[in-house]
Amino acid sequence: MTAQSPRHSILKTILCAAAVGIFGGATLSSQAQGAYPNKPIRVLVPFPAGGAVDTFVRTIEPELSKQLGQPVVIFNKPGGGSQIAVGDMMSSPADGYSVFVGQTGDFSVNPFLYKSSNYLPARDFDGVSMLVRAPQVMLANVSGKINSVQSLKQTMSSPDGSVLYGSFGSGTAPHLLGHILSRAAPGAKFTHVPYKGFPPTMQAIMTNEIDLLFDAVPGTLNLMKTGKVIPLAVADSRRNSHLPNVPTTAEIGFPSLVMDFWLGVAVKKGTPRPIINKIHEAFEQAVSNPGNWKKLSDLGYSRVTMTPEKFDASVRDESNKMKPLIAEAGVTID
Repeated sequence: MTAQSPRHSILKTILCAAAVGIFGGATLSSQAQGAYPNKPIRVLVPFPAGGAVDTFVRTIEPELSKQLGQPVVIFNKPGGGSQIAVGDMMSSPADGYSVFVGQTGDFSVNPFLYKSSNYLPARDFDGVSMLVRAPQVMLANVSGKINSVQSLKQTMSSPDGSVLYGSFGSGTAPHLLGHILSRAAPGAKFTHVPYKGFPPTMQAIMTNEIDLLFDAVPGTLNLMKTGKVIPLAVADSRRNSHLPNVPTTAEIGFPSLVMDFWLGVAVKKGTPRPIINKIHEAFEQAVSNPGNWKKLSDLGYSRVTMTPEKFDASVRDESNKMKPLIAEAGVTID
């Protein structure tokens, strides 16, 4: 056996130590990533307590905490067209401990609607999942001049026909859908009447202050209970299980009049994929919990499941449709 020189022995010791450092560091990194989550998770909601998104998150929160093995703390951060909640997420590490839950507008409309918007989902978000959806519904007052599909078409085809359609504010789904509908009636006069939020808009359709309103299935079901509002069509390609006797917009001759209200989950761009997958699975399980799903279904939601990759693609596709529509409607908010 050849004796090793002192220099060779020292070099071998250094190389072994380096190898231990490299592989030991990789092991520690893997262990740290595998340990997620090891502290409470913040869920950022860009709306006040009591709204649709907040109610959704609070419904699934106990099961979500159970699935993740850590407390889930809900932070309501309304304002700025979602920018306050998004800003909080963007200023936090991309480690899965800050999770954003929003609705259609937060992902596909607000970035193009608000002049001051400083986020783009495709650039700044990693999608987790779309979880529930509810198509928009065309509504009218039972005693209004437009209270059936026939009277709607008669008004739209009349040279002096006029339609007042309300919305929860400029750039919201009811506004954009009313604009799309107006394309089919170049001779009629469509006038957009924006209100400040849900309550005054609901009051307006119930008192015949406006002729038409679009709202998602959950809001529609509540309005129908008053006996003053009727659904004319569901803005979807297929009939809705909650309103099986209501035709789709395609069935009444307006196939382009399609829009969903949906809820989705995202994290900051750059979050490790194993963490995204873990959050995805936790939300899926929380929504699928039989007790939770009964509550959400009773509200009027329909289930939808998407992989993170499919959700990202869906948001990109919808954004590509919404951006030119917002520009065409000529609406921006400072």
